[in-house]
Amino acid sequence: MESFFKEAILSFKTSGTIRPSSKYLIHACLKDIDFERAENIIEFGAGNGCITSEIISRKRKSTNLYSFELNEKFYNHCKKRFHNEDGLHLIHGSVLEFDKILESQKINSVDYFISSLPLSLFEKSTINSIIGKVIPHMNNDGMFIQYLYSFNRYKLLRKHFNQVAMDMTLLNLPPAIIFKCKK
Repeated sequence: MESFFKEAILSFKTSGTIRPSSKYLIHACLKDIDFERAENIIEFGAGNGCITSEIISRKRKSTNLYSFELNEKFYNHCKKRFHNEDGLHLIHGSVLEFDKILESQKINSVDYFISSLPLSLFEKSTINSIIGKVIPHMNNDGMFIQYLYSFNRYKLLRKHFNQVAMDMTLLNLPPAIIFKCKK
């Protein structure tokens, strides 16, 4: 991608960052995923595809990865970058519509949700809508993984999920907190 920084700044309210995720953040987000067992994974916010790429390299070919990206330039970049990937369903649209996509594909449950959404910048009502749709679609032993650059949404995540574990990586700009949430 020509200039991640430029596009991220222009769309800061939806990207929430100025740099792609570091390999350390990507590792921290994905380390607890059982890729051998996973059948359906959803990624909220593909960005430039750095996390998408690592998910693709680890998942089975038969695993479905539904990756949502709202930003048109990021979406087109990922569409070009991943055009031949088995099991990847790249969607240009809002994550608020993910449940409709799943219904159209006759998918009732998701093993893992990986979110790069800048929830710190979202209204609480929007976060409640997203998580309110995630929980009924998440397998009982599934996980919602969200990274943020502050703790300001911890209480909101705790309100929705029975278990919220935290991890942190300082080797990212900015340093990030990874929330791993279970029903």
